[in-house]
Amino acid sequence: MSKGAKSAGAQRGRYAASTIGSATASAAARTFACVGLATVLAGAIPPGQAYAQPAPAALVEVQLPPGSLDQTLNRFAMLAGVALAIDGTLTAGKTSAGVQGRFTVDQGFAAILKGQDIVVVRGANGAYALRKAAPAQGANQPLPAVTVSAEAERSAITDQSGSYTTRALSMGKMNQSLRETPQSVSVVTRQQMDDQNMVQLDQVLAQATGFTRTQRNFGSHTFVIRGFVINNTNYLQDGVPGTAYDPTGWFPMDMAIYDRVEILRGASGLLVSAADPSGAVNLVRKRPRAEQHFDVTASVGSWSNYRTEIDAGGPINAEGTLRGRVVAAYQDRKYFYDVPHAREPLLYGMLEADLARDTKLAVGFRHQENTIDGHWIFGLPRYADGRALDVSRSTSLVQDWNRNTANVNEFFSDLEHKLDADWKAKLTLNHTEGSLYQKAALPRGAVDPVTLAGSRFYTIYYKQLGVISDSADANLSGSFEALGGKHQVMIGASAARLKLHSQSANVAANSSIDIFNVNHSAMAEPAVAPAWSDDTDALDERYGAYGNLRLQLAQPLHLLLGGRLSWLKYQETSRLTGKKTSDYKQDSEFTPYTGLVYDLNRQWSVYASYTKTFQPQSSYHTAGGATLKPALGSNAEAGIKGELYDGRLNFSAAVFSVRKEGIAVVDVANLGNCPNSLASTDCYVNGSTYRSKGFETEISGELARGWNVAAGYTFLVTRDDFGQSISGETPRHLLRMSTNYRLPGELSGWTVGGGVSAQTGYSFPSDEDTSTTTSEGGRAVWDFNTSYRINKHWTAALNVTNLFDKHYYSMVGGLSRGNYFGEPRAATLTLRGNF
Repeated sequence: MSKGAKSAGAQRGRYAASTIGSATASAAARTFACVGLATVLAGAIPPGQAYAQPAPAALVEVQLPPGSLDQTLNRFAMLAGVALAIDGTLTAGKTSAGVQGRFTVDQGFAAILKGQDIVVVRGANGAYALRKAAPAQGANQPLPAVTVSAEAERSAITDQSGSYTTRALSMGKMNQSLRETPQSVSVVTRQQMDDQNMVQLDQVLAQATGFTRTQRNFGSHTFVIRGFVINNTNYLQDGVPGTAYDPTGWFPMDMAIYDRVEILRGASGLLVSAADPSGAVNLVRKRPRAEQHFDVTASVGSWSNYRTEIDAGGPINAEGTLRGRVVAAYQDRKYFYDVPHAREPLLYGMLEADLARDTKLAVGFRHQENTIDGHWIFGLPRYADGRALDVSRSTSLVQDWNRNTANVNEFFSDLEHKLDADWKAKLTLNHTEGSLYQKAALPRGAVDPVTLAGSRFYTIYYKQLGVISDSADANLSGSFEALGGKHQVMIGASAARLKLHSQSANVAANSSIDIFNVNHSAMAEPAVAPAWSDDTDALDERYGAYGNLRLQLAQPLHLLLGGRLSWLKYQETSRLTGKKTSDYKQDSEFTPYTGLVYDLNRQWSVYASYTKTFQPQSSYHTAGGATLKPALGSNAEAGIKGELYDGRLNFSAAVFSVRKEGIAVVDVANLGNCPNSLASTDCYVNGSTYRSKGFETEISGELARGWNVAAGYTFLVTRDDFGQSISGETPRHLLRMSTNYRLPGELSGWTVGGGVSAQTGYSFPSDEDTSTTTSEGGRAVWDFNTSYRINKHWTAALNVTNLFDKHYYSMVGGLSRGNYFGEPRAATLTLRGNF
């Protein structure tokens, strides 16, 4: 970067350092060593040791109602965790009487097919397929050996699977397994969310491999992967971008309606049009089941945390061609810190109809509210010398009339048509309307370590937000054979339009705060809100065409070639002046995607990939009057993946290098009114480069019968042009692990489990005073859970988080604000009923 440029401040310049004390360091080191060694050894256990042979065939408990034969077979296969290829010509027009009870896989298929002229056979690859029954030749005549060559479409659904992994990913729209995907991917399943009592999206991401959380933007917060922020556009629902706005902050996502969360780490230019090279998060909605069910969950936890969920549905007509599902939840809770009280109702529904044998239509809605009385914005300050305050974790800088209300109404539909056994087309539509209102006294100011003064409420802030978003995605995927290999292809197009109406105002205040004895009613609530000082309309439009081709170059070798062509347009207009304050677009920006996968055998593969992203900077202008070129992101990685125990366990390890170059920096030779700029801003040039590199390993699934685990370790180093960290809150070492084990024999009604989130410390210079360092030591926070199956309908569970009551800051900000304590030890008792 030239001397005539300085950083635009896109991210805080910080340097990372391991500043933990010797005792904390050794504790963290022991945690990493023990858990890391256990994870590696578990991944190395050969199948014969993990699953003792001979072992009795696993029993599957099912209650499948009458319905179409192919749906009943599909549902049983999913519950049993096996792949089944169904020939529609054999099942056309046939129905099943349903089946109830506990069966082995073979017994279950036999019960469903009783009286049919169809049998199920298992191939050498472990997949099942249907074939017409041979003519009877005597009661004990064995059937001839059959080779199953048909490929069943693997189900990615995790609801009712009992697993911590899945057999397929849906976010790439090609039904690939984790092993077949040449990037770092994770799946947080429904079972893992239930075991760990994760009911909000931020709880899921806070326990995911490689994620760290940062507090930003008036009560919102964002997550960081590999040193880069996950933007709003990086969140998808059912594989479609543009369907969520600030889902971990102002408009939180309740996990009661989701089957799983799919996570990609690294550049995601194939999935989203423009973003940092951080990754993508795909939330997959629950869909109606083939069988009737009524599930109820009630829980009570520390600090008056009450929650109830109902999840019910199944076939609506006798044929089972029309199915429905309704999920309702209500949470009423307080927090470990003083004053705030939240109420969060949720209602979700979906109808799914088989319009024809190969055509399926689904429509649904979501209504969610989030109301917080005593809403807390900006967190705690620190002492002026950088030290953390020695105050109780219950301390909050809140006025009791602070308030935050958010509402979301979402409508969606998808239409899927199978063209034949290998090809299908899908159209997805989403419409979302959201509103937000905030009113809060905002605190800030570092505390003098001698006088203990300095913190004050400096303004009363009002904000109102209206969001309307529409998105559409259409894609075609399938496979074909050519040149001796079987190849897969996927092409599609997407469009997203976001309209944002933002209003804000401030009322000056100057009320000092006794940080050690906070008066939560010190300030009178203003009787009348002020006139809006900012009133802005924004329009964000994104269009794209994408494609991906998976070529089988040889039996064990696959080449993936793909990319996305994107068009973007963004405008901001002030309602107060009628003038545009921002107006830019980006045309025909191409982001490539390449990967190579080599199968060492049926279980292990090695891979390499290179992907790119871009981030528009067209709101900036050069001294010559031209719009600034976009910043370009890239992710290169190589690794090894294993799909063990018939897909019940997945393992991965990868090294990666991420870059973001051409970041806007101020042109100090051309300060002031820049040509063509709508606002009085300085000129800019493409200058700075951010880098991150590291190593990740992850294991998820069933280590042994009844023993689930999800564990991931990340080593990360980030740097800017000056050698400073680009994300000061991101630790160099990060370990996340959760596990659950069902006891054997007479104790099989019990499960025990737990988890740990461990990381090394970090430090960085304060924003307000770069000569002062802010730091947080390393830590290991442990959790525990257990459950008891009372009878076939009821289960009780206990979750204890922060088991050893570790005292720490979950997020560290500056001297004047932005510091948040981690939650103390908490317990939640849950009762689940399934009918």
